[in-house]
Amino acid sequence: MEFNATDLGNSEQSVSSLNSKAEYLKHLLGRIVKYIQVVVLFAAVAYGGVLMGEKGVTQKQKLEEKMCMLEKENERLTDEIKSLERKVTLLRSDAKTIETAAKRKLGMARPDETVYLFPTETALAERPSSETSLAKDDNMP
Repeated sequence: MEFNATDLGNSEQSVSSLNSKAEYLKHLLGRIVKYIQVVVLFAAVAYGGVLMGEKGVTQKQKLEEKMCMLEKENERLTDEIKSLERKVTLLRSDAKTIETAAKRKLGMARPDETVYLFPTETALAERPSSETSLAKDDNMP
């Protein structure tokens, strides 16, 4: 293989063209990095706005938790309403339920029944001490 002067000139051109290509790629890479930095910064700001905004994800999550709690409360109240409606129906139509309610709430009794009333602790606490203690005269005939 022979070496001529034209080969030397071509190799210098290729080296200089490689240097210019390397500089171009370096410049292009720098621009790409800046572009990526801008995109990442924009994405971070947008993400923060979505999370912390008035109608953001955190607000949505809080509202969903509140809605779940209110649905449970609504279900409990619906069950309570159904129970009360059953009681009202029984109080309007069932004689035994009416009698039981009259005995409990009004202290009523049949003529052949004897009713014993025992004072509760709250009733005893509300009465003055002179009424609860027996005097000597109360025990004698």
